[in-house]
Amino acid sequence: MSSVEPSDGIVRELVDLLLDRRWADKELGQHFLVDEKVLQVPIKLSEVDSNSHVLEVGPGPGTLTHFLLLTGARVTAIEIDNIAIEHLHRVHAEAIESGQLNLIEGDALNVQWPKDLTDVVCNPPYQISSPLIAKIDNWQENAKRQGTNQLKSVVLLLQDEFASRLAMEFGLASRGPLGINTALNWLVSLEMKVPAHCFTPHPEVQSRLVLMTPHDLRTEIGIDVEYRLVKRMVSHAFAQRRKKMRNRLKGVPRKIERVPNWNRERWVEAVNSLLSDEENAVLEDGWEDFRPEDLEVEEWLLLAQRLEYFNQQFNE
Repeated sequence: MSSVEPSDGIVRELVDLLLDRRWADKELGQHFLVDEKVLQVPIKLSEVDSNSHVLEVGPGPGTLTHFLLLTGARVTAIEIDNIAIEHLHRVHAEAIESGQLNLIEGDALNVQWPKDLTDVVCNPPYQISSPLIAKIDNWQENAKRQGTNQLKSVVLLLQDEFASRLAMEFGLASRGPLGINTALNWLVSLEMKVPAHCFTPHPEVQSRLVLMTPHDLRTEIGIDVEYRLVKRMVSHAFAQRRKKMRNRLKGVPRKIERVPNWNRERWVEAVNSLLSDEENAVLEDGWEDFRPEDLEVEEWLLLAQRLEYFNQQFNE
């Protein structure tokens, strides 16, 4: 069987060939997409072509891999299941031999990703959605910092409820560290809903395709702040989201020392200066009594900017 030539029933064939070896492993989150029309949507959304180098996490039977290869793109596919690895070596042998497909066995959250990636397109196990997006985001941020190749698009098939929180679709009700931190580097667009009957075995949840397009919110609104400070501050505040901002800020975020030019003492000093600053003309009046979800993404950047200002004053 060719790995790059279209064929009627190719999706069902690839899935059945893997299932003949053994049934899907629910512990690995294996729910294989068998709807060929749905599988072609992420290809169109990502607009990958022969100039692209695509990362696919959890290729499983190699169905999405098949359509990615048809575009002429180079594909790096990371798979943790050794039986699926053996299957992929058989069904995509030509692409592997030619170098178009690079197959890596391991945990995508731990193995090193190629530095020349242009896109991420995948149907990842739902249980790794959050850390996978965090790794994608960190990869993009490091590329910006180092001036190296940045991702052009990310297309993920996610649990529908998770996708809503990622896009903060419902405002305050869905606002949290996942959506706020992602919004710093990505515009998140909710695309096609995918019902359970499009998979085998059927998942117990509805799914949603999500397109993440890169942008830099800090540059767009003219607030140059340390990305790592914003992420730690947001995650810390939402750890007890029913408490007011003044109370959350008085606690020190975990691992604040990993943020350049910050430590526990500097955090406490900067927060005390911020909370006692009566001439503050940047933040909205009464922000100290807001709860974390009440703040817009831009307000988190303003808050981080003020803290950095007081930290610099403390250093001087």
